[in-house]
Amino acid sequence: MRNHIFNKLFQAMIVLQVILFLFNSAYAHKVSAYAYREGDKVFGECYFVDGSPCKNSRVQVYDSKGNKITEVTTDEKGKFKFTTSNTGQLKIVIPAGEGHRAEYMLEAAEKVEKKDIKKSEPEKQPEKKEIPKTSLNKEELKQIIDEAIDAKLQGLRTELMDLRKQMDKISIRDIIGGIGYIFGVWAIIMLLKRKKNAS
Repeated sequence: MRNHIFNKLFQAMIVLQVILFLFNSAYAHKVSAYAYREGDKVFGECYFVDGSPCKNSRVQVYDSKGNKITEVTTDEKGKFKFTTSNTGQLKIVIPAGEGHRAEYMLEAAEKVEKKDIKKSEPEKQPEKKEIPKTSLNKEELKQIIDEAIDAKLQGLRTELMDLRKQMDKISIRDIIGGIGYIFGVWAIIMLLKRKKNAS
């Protein structure tokens, strides 16, 4: 009887190791991607689940109707960028080779129309102060402000990308949890079989 239980346990361990090996091999090569817009430019990054970049991979961009807009290549850090006048939803596909593929849906750019901007009447008229005239026109001022905002947001984008990479990684806790789950199911099956044989 004891020998029989030992044999079953040994067989279960072999099956478990094979399953874990196949799972880790497949999961280790999972490809993820992320992209964002800055005006008419789109920036993105493509990486494997372990955080390593998808170097020199093709990046194909499709519009919402499935028409190919452009194709670019990732750099050594897995990053890519392109310019598009399409403000609609974009589908970004990265065929990373060996059957690996990532897809990312980039939402349409937000449009602010003049009718959406509400004018409010000030309660109190502030004192008018003389503003010194500058040599900057409206467009130059807008560009300076946009560049300053983009510089401030770049740090947040980097943190967001790092967070996405960490979320995609498989951790030792996940592996141990999976093993524990399999042993738990196996123990319940063995307990039910034992009760069935006893009666």
